Amino acid sequence: MLEWNGNNGKSYFYQSEYPYDVDQSYADAGFAGYKVADTVKTHSAWGTGVYSYFRDHTVVINSGIKAPKTGSVTFHNALSVFLNGKGQINHVINDEGNAVRMGD
Repeated sequence: MLEWNGNNGKSYFYQSEYPYDVDQSYADAGFAGYKVADTVKTHSAWGTGVYSYFRDHTVVINSGIKAPKTGSVTFHNALSVFLNGKGQINHVINDEGNAVRMGD
């Protein structure tokens, strides 16, 4: 998992996969595959992907990517992917984007 705390950051082609063996307490703690701190004013990311394979327990993550909702924090071609297992990721970025889960 990545947490970005500085301004003017840029990332290109970042992939992250949640741990296989966590339970719902992991999701309840608010972890994200890519997090931009609330204090960041400018950030851009291209090709950011967050993947799930919750092998042992059903885990429902609210969002694969968390970032301040401002026009100067931007994501291009971001996605969430359900690889296998149990549970789901409800949104790609914050509260936007469709859920990914078994059968989708």
